[in-house]
Amino acid sequence: MRSQVRVFVVLLTLGVLCGIAAPGQASNEADVTYYADVLPIIQDNCQSCHRSEGLNLAGVVAPMSFMSYAETRPWARAIAQKVEAHEMPPWYASAPNGVFSNERGLTDEEISTILSWVDAGAPAGDSADAPAPLQFAEEASGGWSLGTPDFVFQLDEPYFVDDEVYDLNISFFKTLTEEELPDNVWIRGWEFKTGAGSVAHHMCGFVRGPSPDGEVAEADKGAAGAGYLLTCIAEGAEAVMLPDGYGLELEAGSTITYNMHYHKQPGEGSGVWTQPEIAFFVEERPVEYRVINDSIGNTGFELPPGISDYRIGSGRTFEQDTYLLTYWPHGHLRAKAARYTATYPDGREELLLDVPEYTQGWQETYKLAEPKLIPKGTRVDVSIWYDNTPDRGARFDFSPALTPGHGPRTDDEMSLGFIGYAVAVDAETSTEGEN
Repeated sequence: MRSQVRVFVVLLTLGVLCGIAAPGQASNEADVTYYADVLPIIQDNCQSCHRSEGLNLAGVVAPMSFMSYAETRPWARAIAQKVEAHEMPPWYASAPNGVFSNERGLTDEEISTILSWVDAGAPAGDSADAPAPLQFAEEASGGWSLGTPDFVFQLDEPYFVDDEVYDLNISFFKTLTEEELPDNVWIRGWEFKTGAGSVAHHMCGFVRGPSPDGEVAEADKGAAGAGYLLTCIAEGAEAVMLPDGYGLELEAGSTITYNMHYHKQPGEGSGVWTQPEIAFFVEERPVEYRVINDSIGNTGFELPPGISDYRIGSGRTFEQDTYLLTYWPHGHLRAKAARYTATYPDGREELLLDVPEYTQGWQETYKLAEPKLIPKGTRVDVSIWYDNTPDRGARFDFSPALTPGHGPRTDDEMSLGFIGYAVAVDAETSTEGEN
């Protein structure tokens, strides 16, 4: 990702990374204080990232801590500006509302409380009114946000991203030994650590079943898609925990692929050591539904120079009853909007996801609060729109004179609608009609 996009992310996060909470609004401006009224909002919604050792969301670490009044007070007006403009929390989907478990947004009352506090001079109030400090899962689990994992598999040897590297796509492989994973297990959750901080543009994890001779064939190396996809993470991504009864099978002797994209400004002293790792959480309960993480995408395109509203589409028909779990639209610097729709066998259409202001600077995975059943024969279409004009090029630092096609580099483009879904454990997973 370009440095300008990283600056955008930092500016984006200097408000608050908030979710949904409902502390009461103070009765009038003079009554509003940090400890009684504002801290509950920040604590419930913001401190998971805004702390000195905050959670690293796939490369994004909040640029300041809001763990105390002294740390929060200097940012009061910036916070007010961001929440009043609805730029924070970072949530780019306009529809549908109320169906995603990770949907973020402040209520009108919460916004009014923050604005009133700032207008009153951001008073501290009485510290006795403060709620108890939060306890974070990663504080007791070695930095994992989902708690203590059952297995953590780190790349066997660290890798040095050289000083001269600008864009580097590379895959690393680790075949699990009997000592590391003696038996097949069903996994219900997984979490990545890139080991490279802001130098990691994104990371994808794949699992390939055991090879007869225990070795990864040379022909497969570099083919990151061989095996099944766990997920990909980029700035804004979160760890994955599946619903009860859903899982992915991890077989003894499998090979893990750490597919890495490093992007940085080259120069002396810019190189970093990296050693990515993946944590797994085992599902002990019976698994009824097998999860598949895949993409509905188009790789045969070229974006014309100067276009401002260029649509690329792709679709897939599901040939068995399927439960939808997650959506993640993915493009690069020119991508500006995305939409998922379903067309049911009876011809009825439904909007699954609308992201009118997509930005590569915040890669959201939209997680359905409840698995969504689509019947056999349903077609899911993904559309992504692109802007290859000089105005956007100046904003995001790319050349609008180029005709980029599908490719892994930041200067290339992608049109991928990642989708997580599940079928009954004994069901086939065939699909048709992708284009």
